[in-house]
Amino acid sequence: MTKIELERDGRILSGFYEGYFVRLHDDSESTGGYLILLVNDLVAPTDGGDYWVEDMAELESFVESSRWEIEWVE
Repeated sequence: MTKIELERDGRILSGFYEGYFVRLHDDSESTGGYLILLVNDLVAPTDGGDYWVEDMAELESFVESSRWEIEWVE
């Protein structure tokens, strides 16, 4: 399973949304959960989307079920 890293950009190397970039954001102060933000390019995105999950267990399950291998960007 890919290691969960919050507040960092990562490139999805395999799985659903392969080739896209993802950011896992702790949005607990605003929504009580976590945002999963997706874009096809970090500089000039033309496609993307987002998902919301309630807690860390749900976030881990989402990443696992998406079969993501993520390379985290510095």
